[in-house]
Amino acid sequence: MLDRALVPGAAERLVTLVLCDLRGRLMGELPPFLARPLWWPEVDEVVRIVRERHGLEVTVLRLLTAGAGPAGGPVSYLAEVTAGMPDDTVPLSPEHRAATDSDPRNRRWWADPGGLDGLAGWVDSTLSRHGRRRTGPVRQRKTWNLSLVVSAPTTEGEVWFKAGPPFLVDEGGVIARVGRVDPDLVPVVLGHDAERRAILMDQIPGADQWGLGGCAGDEEVIARMVTRWVAVQAALVDDIEHALVLGATDLRPAAMLDDVRDLAGRRSVRDTLTPEEGTMFDSLVSGLPDRLEAVAACGLPDTLVHGDLHPGNWRRAVTPVERLTLLDWGDVGVGNPVIDMRAFVERLPDDDLRRRTSRLWAEQWRRHVPGADPVRAAELLRPVAELGAALTYQRFLDHIEETEWIYHERDPASRIRAACVVLEEER
Repeated sequence: MLDRALVPGAAERLVTLVLCDLRGRLMGELPPFLARPLWWPEVDEVVRIVRERHGLEVTVLRLLTAGAGPAGGPVSYLAEVTAGMPDDTVPLSPEHRAATDSDPRNRRWWADPGGLDGLAGWVDSTLSRHGRRRTGPVRQRKTWNLSLVVSAPTTEGEVWFKAGPPFLVDEGGVIARVGRVDPDLVPVVLGHDAERRAILMDQIPGADQWGLGGCAGDEEVIARMVTRWVAVQAALVDDIEHALVLGATDLRPAAMLDDVRDLAGRRSVRDTLTPEEGTMFDSLVSGLPDRLEAVAACGLPDTLVHGDLHPGNWRRAVTPVERLTLLDWGDVGVGNPVIDMRAFVERLPDDDLRRRTSRLWAEQWRRHVPGADPVRAAELLRPVAELGAALTYQRFLDHIEETEWIYHERDPASRIRAACVVLEEER
């Protein structure tokens, strides 16, 4: 029986590590321990606890088992022992042994033993080209099906390595393109490996803007964010093909219709909806061509869409001068710019601020495209934005291995339900 002292609290998860050696041979599992934060991909604390308690250096490879997710509760990972010799492991549970035998299709390169073997060398060679050197070990921060994040100290501050899966956009390529329009809006990229969808970034000063809109002065910051991002989108209207070559998701009407109809035909999706929800979904799909035609009539051009433009993906530094940096470019697409407006505005804390920010966004677009009607486009796209989110989550599920489906498996149906709620409100 589990000691009551190990029952996870509100801010903890109960972690079990299944250990393997450099060749992938299983060695047993460590006794469970509590770790923070709740969010399963965050592994920095997990690695630290194992080092301090067991004298082992490990690399967390991938999720094996978990409860209802994607945070808290009991969770197990496969971890590669890179230094030290475990002497207190216990035999593998049947559940964990079965999970380690999962189908390796769609596995990320960083999720297998030895996947990170050459990473420190790549970081060092990249730093040397900038006259810098590493002053400590690389530090694993985050690992899951959508990204690997590690950091390393250098002679001129910390650097961050990020890699993504092949079905998402090449972030380094997109950052370079956006940086030609507004160099101060994007991270400073020191190295770029397009094949591995990887970048090495300089430390980004400031703080992430979660909770933006709740303090005095925030509305002025919001206005600067909106103005700069609309200007970038307007400048990239003619760059659509370049973005698509980099792997941007096609969110234009024809592609959206094909993808939504494919989603509507999936039994795995239909089985998660009630009969009433299924009927409403069918009604939404059947009306989608006319809706998208009406959106196009609003006069906004297709352009680069960030795809996840919530305030938490903005980082703000205030000294010595203000710098706003937009992060996390993995979900970039090509489509109507109002998609980003909705993602940003809907996360602001009150209705009045949301209305004012929407007006500002519309005013900025009318400056670039006189006669356009961004407000009407935004209203028409309300349920479409939810369907777009459902498509994104389904794309994740189609390209990750089964043991990690738990991160996203409820999301397509959840977003379809949200789209149906919007449709019902319109009626």
